[in-house]
Amino acid sequence: MDEFYGMSKEEAPENVPNMFVTFPSVKDTTAKIRHPGKSCMTIVTMVNYEWFEEWKDGSVRKRGEDYMQYKMRFANHMFDWACQCFPKLKDKLVFMEVSSPLSNKHYLGAHAGATYGTEHDLKRFNPVFMANNRCDTPVKNLYLTGQDVFSCGIAGVLHGGLICASTVLNQILYVDLLLLKNKLKGSNIIQTVRKMFL
Repeated sequence: MDEFYGMSKEEAPENVPNMFVTFPSVKDTTAKIRHPGKSCMTIVTMVNYEWFEEWKDGSVRKRGEDYMQYKMRFANHMFDWACQCFPKLKDKLVFMEVSSPLSNKHYLGAHAGATYGTEHDLKRFNPVFMANNRCDTPVKNLYLTGQDVFSCGIAGVLHGGLICASTVLNQILYVDLLLLKNKLKGSNIIQTVRKMFL
């Protein structure tokens, strides 16, 4: 990654060294019913904020054609790379939306477009740091939640929320979830969940 981050703005788009590919619609049991014959693919990589900084003062969807072309260079390279791994995708693309650190800054309020708040390096996962990282604060009724309480990403947010809710309720919700899982085990989970929420 150091070599990639050291590249010039012009070199970077066609030299992305890694990417994360996921198909969120596969996890949605209703996707095939709601959108037959279609699927959603998300591709994520890391980039330097500085490569996009010249457009930081522009407003969303009005940053100019050169900004769109620059983002599309990354997107096209990554899509072509994904098609090498999943060849059947090549002629299936219907729509592509591309974001950048400026998108994260606008929609998430993230400093310099960062996707994660707290640095996720080895120091972050030191057992002493983890043990001292708490949801409660010295300010009465002010709690911390989300990825910076536990770990990065969706799973980190989920666990950060459970840890925070456990702190607020003074109850270990993980135990409640385990009991609920055992109760649902052997029953039709989808039917049970539908009865709970519909």
